Amino acid sequence: MRRSHHALKPTGFQECSNCGELKLPHHVCSACGHYDGREVIDVGAA
Repeated sequence: MRRSHHALKPTGFQECSNCGELKLPHHVCSACGHYDGREVIDVGAA
């Protein structure tokens, strides 16, 4: 009972507005490299 507040919380994912993949909020999309409507990293240059 002492450590009842140490439980894991569910991760809240959001849909990327550019490609529709699930991503963490306030993070760059790992699938397309977009953040806040603009391309931050070039993912397709691999």
